[in-house]
Amino acid sequence: MDNYPSANSKGFDLYPLVYKYEPPREWHERRPDRTYSASIVICREGIAPSAESGRVFLVPGVQWTDLGMAKRAAVQHGTDIIDGLVRGESTAGL
Repeated sequence: MDNYPSANSKGFDLYPLVYKYEPPREWHERRPDRTYSASIVICREGIAPSAESGRVFLVPGVQWTDLGMAKRAAVQHGTDIIDGLVRGESTAGL
């Protein structure tokens, strides 16, 4: 994870996490080029993220072929959570 947030929104810092996606496969199946999944860490602005001060949210059901696209999508998902646009996810208690 980066030492500095990639974005800020309404008093929260956003740290995107991008990692290689490895779907389960049979040995004989073709393997596509790299694909990535993403999550976003949200914590209060100016406070270093930790288990007590931050929360990790998975960007559900999407994989990207480009690291930059995955990072931007994670930041957008975090902004949507902060704005209350993602059902069932909240920054309450942070």
